[in-house]
Amino acid sequence: MNVIRNTLFILPLLSPLIVAAAPYDTLKFALNKQQITDDLRQKCQLSPAIFDEKLRQTFLNDKQNQKQNQVTLTAAAQALKNQDDPAYRERMAQVVCPPQTN
Repeated sequence: MNVIRNTLFILPLLSPLIVAAAPYDTLKFALNKQQITDDLRQKCQLSPAIFDEKLRQTFLNDKQNQKQNQVTLTAAAQALKNQDDPAYRERMAQVVCPPQTN
């Protein structure tokens, strides 16, 4: 009985710590996406004036290379998440840049 009572007492104290981890994970995910976006911009020599969302749409609308890039960028994101820089760089080198549109 004491174990249950103690657990019920401690659990509410720990819940803010569990909830606090979620925003950190979201921020980390966003930073990973930003890293990929920045690296795509550099690799494909895209102007800094192009908004990130337009850059993403350019890759999504590139039907010729969409399948390959989807697989490659998903693997790159996973490598980045795993902090495996050599694998990340290898995957980013495999990305096919879409035709440039202004």
